[in-house]
Amino acid sequence: MSHTVVLGGGICGLAAGFSLAEHGERVTLLEAQHFLGGLATTLRGETGAGYDFGPHAYHARNQRVLDMFKEIASDGFPSQAKNVRIKFRGKYYKYPLEALDIAKSMSPVLAARAFADYAIESLRRRVRPRELVSAEDWVVQAMGRTLYGLFFGPYTTKVWGIPPAQLAASFAQHRIPHISLAKVIVSSLRKGSAKITGTEHRYAPLVIELFYPPKGAGLISQRMAERIKNAGPQNEICTGALATGIDVEGDRLVGVRYRDVPPTNLDGQLCVLASGTEVGNPFASAGGEERTIPCDRVASSIPLPALIALLGDAASAEAKAAARFLRFRALTIVGLRVKRPRALPAQSIYFTSKTFNRLSETRNYGGSDVCAEDETVLLCDITCDIGDRIWNASAEELGKICAQELAEEGFMKVSELAESVVLRSTFGYPVYMVGYERAIETLMKELMRFDNLVTGGRQGLYKYVDMDIASEMGLAMADHFLSGKSKAEAIGKVPYEDRVFA
Repeated sequence: MSHTVVLGGGICGLAAGFSLAEHGERVTLLEAQHFLGGLATTLRGETGAGYDFGPHAYHARNQRVLDMFKEIASDGFPSQAKNVRIKFRGKYYKYPLEALDIAKSMSPVLAARAFADYAIESLRRRVRPRELVSAEDWVVQAMGRTLYGLFFGPYTTKVWGIPPAQLAASFAQHRIPHISLAKVIVSSLRKGSAKITGTEHRYAPLVIELFYPPKGAGLISQRMAERIKNAGPQNEICTGALATGIDVEGDRLVGVRYRDVPPTNLDGQLCVLASGTEVGNPFASAGGEERTIPCDRVASSIPLPALIALLGDAASAEAKAAARFLRFRALTIVGLRVKRPRALPAQSIYFTSKTFNRLSETRNYGGSDVCAEDETVLLCDITCDIGDRIWNASAEELGKICAQELAEEGFMKVSELAESVVLRSTFGYPVYMVGYERAIETLMKELMRFDNLVTGGRQGLYKYVDMDIASEMGLAMADHFLSGKSKAEAIGKVPYEDRVFA
């Protein structure tokens, strides 16, 4: 029986551990937080209301993954049609954008300009094609300068803290389901699943149907953890356990060192997800005894730069430099428990002019049991930088700001605010800076040296993916170890874009 140490108890690490354990392998999972699930969690406030790390409904184009979700949540996993909106220039639009919606909602002059700009870009692309370096290049070519200037440019700058000209073109390709106005027009003329053109990027497919457990998104992670433990007495799940180093002999990993760390919840802050290597590390003062777990292999879902740091002297200087180039955008979720049964006309709404980027109502996704029937939970996503005003603000302060902005929209009254909490992550989103591909190429080459180490997930493979793809990555890591193949055999000829683990 081989012994695998899983680093990180997010949904990717849990999927890997769950699959290995149910195939009779020994699994020890280390998670720095006092809970499991990572971004796919549901944490409880003082009165028991459940708060997700933003709107984490489930979907899957991979039938194996969807079947796994349904089997794990067999007592309740209802589906709903996706209903998401964007608000800009004072009006609501469907998201993803639909051509007919654009035409109806914009003034005739503005709509005509948007479609004319796209036509000009389409002609220019055929007559004088140019290299697409940045996200701005990609979106302008695909959607035209008018739509870029109205929404995509300002929203992207707000979310990522840098203009799209500094983000790689692949960022837009990965994260915008319809990457051309022509596809938007085709989709607008179709209904239901027929809207899916089949040409979307695999990491940002057009989603029509969403699934959500009534008790909260974290139910899936919780039950995966239970099944790891129930699969055999040799399996362990250690929370509050921060990995501090990896022991390497030659090019083989032989052990993982870790230290006990305290919870990160404090005064309305339900958690701070962190790797222990970043500026503002919440575990810096932890001085517990370092312990070692001998192992045969390691499956990691922690941030890729943190994994390289754990390898210590076993990692090359070039790999360490490449890891330092990669960066993540921090995330603060403001959770509001509101004294009304329902507040929003959609599941989520994107904004360019509010403190928050996205506003969601858990009940509208299917979370009927996350709070009392006469109340609702609203989630406000705010991207930020570690140490800035948002990061340092209290739950009470951010709750008041968000409640006031929601009241201005007519979604609630300030007097209806019953509870404010915050959930934070230092590594919410990988930032696809122009030039990041060179750093990734160096790291992929470095990781091929270590045959008994795999890494995956949003943070572990540095790909901006949703829960279904992260779960698929975890299953793929387990499949690889169970296959007995070398990494060279399995992924040696697979480009980074197509890899589900490294």
